[in-house]
Amino acid sequence: MHLGRRLALGTFSLSSLFASQAWAQATPPPPAVPPMPPTPPTPLPPAAAPAAPATPTESLEAPYEEPQAAPSTSPVVPAPASPRTQPKPPGVTAPPRFENRSLGPIRARRRLALTGEVGWNGLAGFGPVLTYYAHPRVAFDLGAGVSLFGWKGGARGRYNILTTPATPFVGLGFNATSGLGEVRFDAEDPNTGGNPEPVTMDLKATYLYQIVAGLDFVHRNGFTLIGCLGYTWVMNDSNSEVVAGTLNNEQQRAVDIVWGDGPVISISLGYAFE
Repeated sequence: MHLGRRLALGTFSLSSLFASQAWAQATPPPPAVPPMPPTPPTPLPPAAAPAAPATPTESLEAPYEEPQAAPSTSPVVPAPASPRTQPKPPGVTAPPRFENRSLGPIRARRRLALTGEVGWNGLAGFGPVLTYYAHPRVAFDLGAGVSLFGWKGGARGRYNILTTPATPFVGLGFNATSGLGEVRFDAEDPNTGGNPEPVTMDLKATYLYQIVAGLDFVHRNGFTLIGCLGYTWVMNDSNSEVVAGTLNNEQQRAVDIVWGDGPVISISLGYAFE
């Protein structure tokens, strides 16, 4: 029984094997798939045409602006405009500005000055002084007036150290005086130390020279100031002579101070002409 089943089963298996091989040989192979053709490149889009110029109507339209942030709560107050930066009304032009510095030194434009001098042992004593600026650094003074030496005249040359409106200077001058002639001094009370007898003196013409230093100032509008300090020397020793009487010590000292060598202190004020 078991043997017959085994034979039947084996026979069925062999038949199935042969049938499957025959079927496999009878079935044709599937057809080959043809290759796909290459994909053509995608053409680029045509370039955009240039924008046409805006018409007058379009140019009047306001361009779009991005919204801006709201201003802060504390507004900024602009600074007041300077008068130089304020716009001028139409038809109004600003007046030309004149710079004195561009015209050169003041003494090159105002060469002649007339001043009045007062002082002690000055060039003119009490009188006018005419100044000529031959160069911004070189000046010549001519003076005439009255003094304790009588009528007085003088000339002086000065060197200005700077060319600015105010400059220090040094100078050398010469004076000639007419003298006062005979001068009488009355007698004084001897109890007070005075001279008990009158004295008559002859004050002759005197010639002096002086060396000075000072300040010269000329304003752009013409105002002129000349101040001097220095010393003067008498060139002739016999400018005073006692005719009658005798001088005591105090009188002799006074004569030496007034009619002898001494300091120069003077100031002149006036106007310089263009």
